[in-house]
Amino acid sequence: MTFVLLLVRNGIASVQLERLDGGALLTLVRPARKTLRFLLQTAVTFWWTNGNGEARQGEGRSRDVSEHGAFVFASTCPPVGASIVLKIDLEGIPDEIGRLPVEVEGEVLRAERCPAERGMLTGGFAVQY
Repeated sequence: MTFVLLLVRNGIASVQLERLDGGALLTLVRPARKTLRFLLQTAVTFWWTNGNGEARQGEGRSRDVSEHGAFVFASTCPPVGASIVLKIDLEGIPDEIGRLPVEVEGEVLRAERCPAERGMLTGGFAVQY
């Protein structure tokens, strides 16, 4: 498979070339993200209500955040589609202030369940806010 970057209207897209019997198929793929993601590994606490109306809470660490979403490593993940409140502790921005908690409301877009490796959280969920 070959990938080519092309400059197209309103951003960058990639073209995927797939060889077929007697020819080739080009597919234009536009990037899904409209905002930059920033690598930020910090404490996250989150709350949601399960299907029985019971309040649930979890803790994890962010992998990255953006203006409209985040990915959180966590051992317990809310279900896809759940409304969620996140408290993200922005640590050391700047160092003199200490922790700066930011609270946002959003929706869980996907959950990834992965076995833990060497005691590290590898599963988590993506949230859009």
